[in-house]
Amino acid sequence: MTTRDNERNPSTNVVALKSERPTYMIAPRRSPEARKAGLQPLAASTMNQLISALGIDVVRRIRRGHGTVQTLSAGVGEATDIIVAKIDRERANLLQQTLPPNLVMARDKPLKYGDTIRAQRALPQIETLSPTAKVTAVKIPFRVLGQEDKPLSKVTVQLVGDAFPTQGITDEKGEVVLELITIDDRPPRLLTVTAQDSYWNLHLPNPQINTDSVNVVRLRSFSETIPGFPQSFQFGWNQRIMGLDRLPKEVNGAGVKIAIIDSGCDNSHPLLRHIQLGQDFTDQREQSNWNQDTIGHGTHCAGIIAARSSNGSMMRGFAPEAEIHILRVFPGGMYSSLIEAIDYCIDHQIDVVNMSLGGDAEINPIVEETLEYAALNGVACIVAAGNSGDTVKYPASSRLAFAVSAVGNVNFLQPNTWEATTVQAGLVAPDGIFSPSFTCFGSEISVCAPGVEIISTIPGGTFASQSGTSMAAPHITGIAALLLAHHPLFKTQYQTRGPQRVAALFHLIRSLCVPYSFGFGRTGAGLPTLGPVIAALQSMISVNTVSAPQMKPIHDVGYASAALQEASSAATGQRVVPMNPPQGIQPTITPPSEVMPQLTPVNYPNMSSIMTSGLGGMPQPMMPIGNPNMQPVASGSAPSGFAPQNQIRDVNLAADALQTTASATGAIPQIPAPASSMTTFSTLQPFASQRWLCQPISREPYDLFNQIPRNLMVPFQNSSPFYRLY
Repeated sequence: MTTRDNERNPSTNVVALKSERPTYMIAPRRSPEARKAGLQPLAASTMNQLISALGIDVVRRIRRGHGTVQTLSAGVGEATDIIVAKIDRERANLLQQTLPPNLVMARDKPLKYGDTIRAQRALPQIETLSPTAKVTAVKIPFRVLGQEDKPLSKVTVQLVGDAFPTQGITDEKGEVVLELITIDDRPPRLLTVTAQDSYWNLHLPNPQINTDSVNVVRLRSFSETIPGFPQSFQFGWNQRIMGLDRLPKEVNGAGVKIAIIDSGCDNSHPLLRHIQLGQDFTDQREQSNWNQDTIGHGTHCAGIIAARSSNGSMMRGFAPEAEIHILRVFPGGMYSSLIEAIDYCIDHQIDVVNMSLGGDAEINPIVEETLEYAALNGVACIVAAGNSGDTVKYPASSRLAFAVSAVGNVNFLQPNTWEATTVQAGLVAPDGIFSPSFTCFGSEISVCAPGVEIISTIPGGTFASQSGTSMAAPHITGIAALLLAHHPLFKTQYQTRGPQRVAALFHLIRSLCVPYSFGFGRTGAGLPTLGPVIAALQSMISVNTVSAPQMKPIHDVGYASAALQEASSAATGQRVVPMNPPQGIQPTITPPSEVMPQLTPVNYPNMSSIMTSGLGGMPQPMMPIGNPNMQPVASGSAPSGFAPQNQIRDVNLAADALQTTASATGAIPQIPAPASSMTTFSTLQPFASQRWLCQPISREPYDLFNQIPRNLMVPFQNSSPFYRLY
């Protein structure tokens, strides 16, 4: 970017161009890695003297949040602030080369929000022109009609010939006149028509244009193509494919805090009025401006996560009862404003952060340290991968982020839309899921989620269809909120905030994925679905809602073995010795038949090949579930490092008995139901037809947990110590 200098060269009369000074951030290096390296914290007074001596143009000072300062373990008088300054590039290069080891310096680059693909539509290639070619310009009138042939105003119409595209916006009569510029009277190459809301876009290559009369274009509305829209529109294809429509209304994310770092949120929308918390981190810096969404991007993301209607008949977000915090950084979002927003999340003990934003592919060390502070405080960061169709953008590329790519579904694509052009040969699965051309991809991708033609809320109380990884990330944020709010794991051993809790959440989401083989890094572990954990989520509702006389709890997981003793004794004649209960608690055994029908177990392919990620040491599969080359766990096999306590011969009885257990403290063991496509125990041999009640032998429980293959892991915890059932 350049700006004109006011001075002219008198000899040449040429206007000199002067480069605009970039903005840089200078911060004390205080990450755990820095402390391990023996770097001493910098005193605030020393840092101020250094900055003053440099004579740089300080724009502002970022004062770190209270929670972040606590994470830094900063003593009195130690430097924690980030200095934002404008510095000439040459000077900045010199400063970076001579920077003290306890300081870090990085560009404060601009952020982009993800829904920019409409401006990046692939235009038809323009051929090389002949020197004798004739250029013609013709005025073309258009009239855009909508439902019941009513004129549509404020619709953007773009016409592409052989020059730059020309575009205009329709008036109240739905009319606009565009100039078509072509060579040798060639026909137009492309016509696109986009309404602000409630209509599908039109993307028409090589349109048949009439130059002598008005060209009438009719757009298809949502209500014409979606039965009952919007009053009876609860779940789109995107929500149904992830299993949201199968959840009871009580699984709603209550008790979880979600932050949406984006362009704000119009909470006057009928489905978003319950959102009442937020802060503005743009240049306007007024706390009350967080609900002013001039872009519409943040409002769309908020609807995917938290839309809620008064009577429950309209569109439902994943976590409508979660506490939502809107952190506005757009327009004008920079890395420095992102840092401030993340500090807010640490201070307010946010559980999950949605970041449908990104910069370039370069890692920013100051943002990276801030993401590390977030993880240490139990803040899970879900980030959109980017829409440039190449490498994953930062901060999605961070080892501390959960990067989300986008997928679509050809079975629900609208014809003649831009989204229909993003389908690529070889990247469509048999079930219709496809990897669109715009999604970024790479080894950093954690999972994928719906991001093509996603209908959600926009400012003004209406709805729009948008596409991008920005739309995919909120789906994962919503699932993360549901798991944190309702899954037994986070009511027991991962109830405490910290990096282990974040790592367990990320691992659990991966374990719920249906894999897709679209090539390197396009979908990560796959598309998460809620089906395998519906029973677990419902069980926590039972604990919270069943009255005391109706509840027949087994207060400690040790008593699960007592229930299994009954079941296995009746079925096999073998006795199971229950573990010693904690003092003062009396067991109550409920026969399985009184609670639920017998469960049918299914096979999980072997995932014994695992690797450790950078965050919390949680295992990640090297190959996705369902790989035909994987072998099922052999009957009688047990994970190393564990001692089998008591074998249960009948897996149906074991599963049934365990499903009956309920804990007053929320510790409910669950056997997740796998995807319906998995093979049952009855059809292949040998399978793990036995389960074990196991205790760790030598290593620390959490360290041992990291080594457990995913197909053997059914986690739960009793009061003390740590146990798992296989």
